[in-house]
Amino acid sequence: MCRHRGICRVIRGMNGILDYGLLLLLLLGLVYGCYALWDSQNLAEEATSEQYAIYKPQEDTLGFQELQSMNSDVIAWITVYDTPIDYPVVQGKDNWEYVNKNAEGEYSLTGAIFMDSESNPDFQDFNTILYGHNMVPNVMFGSIKEFKEQAFYEAHPYGNLFVQNRNFGLEIIALIEADAYDSSVFNINVTRNDTIPYLEVIRNHAVYMNDITLEADDRILLLSTCSSESTNGRDILVARITDQTYKDTYSAKDQEHTGHEAVDRRGGWRDFMPGWKATLFLLLLLLILICFADQWICRRRRKGRK
Repeated sequence: MCRHRGICRVIRGMNGILDYGLLLLLLLGLVYGCYALWDSQNLAEEATSEQYAIYKPQEDTLGFQELQSMNSDVIAWITVYDTPIDYPVVQGKDNWEYVNKNAEGEYSLTGAIFMDSESNPDFQDFNTILYGHNMVPNVMFGSIKEFKEQAFYEAHPYGNLFVQNRNFGLEIIALIEADAYDSSVFNINVTRNDTIPYLEVIRNHAVYMNDITLEADDRILLLSTCSSESTNGRDILVARITDQTYKDTYSAKDQEHTGHEAVDRRGGWRDFMPGWKATLFLLLLLLILICFADQWICRRRRKGRK
């Protein structure tokens, strides 16, 4: 028994403060975890291509024209078949404007798919570069990393580019890895006389590359996103722009006949679940810790009374 009751009261008081301080920290952690889970889900939903579906050029271009009336920086629409890449393309006054700004011109951490500010907006340069965030669950340009699997690369050879009220085909010709500061790759001043050396640069950086020969008037498109493997690393999907358009054989309409798992590649909850489960597991673990902490505090208080 403590002989100095005043000191004992102070000690018990300090212990109580520490106990409830610990409990408060755990509760704050739980609240923050719930907010982080909600925010991650919200951000993922903001980045999906479905939010722009009403603007996508179809048989008519009224929806696309409406988007352009909302934001005059909208210049094109890009689609890579059987991937979540199905977005409007914008071009800002510099390469920072649309890092945290969506295609409707509003602030958003998801950003937008944007063309290099120094490229020709009609895609008439030999090489044009588009940028987009690498986001989970494979939204924006997050699905480019899927092309590192050879089977996926070979199974997804085509896409579509809509620009100036016309559709062009996209033929995937390479997947490359490069440093963000590699000027030999991120060179937007390639002339027709430099096409062969530039193709050699692409070949030297290629994970996969088709055996192709470019004609004098061919144009290529580079889709660049951050690599998950290094800070300055970039994963870049390279496509040839063609006058010939290609049918989307992975569309929902064809799904019934082909049995191809197109829907599973479109993002949504199935792709979001791995990160969602991990966050939920941490929240449950934190909740269990709070329960144990509460029991521990109660036992300490009962023991203190004795």
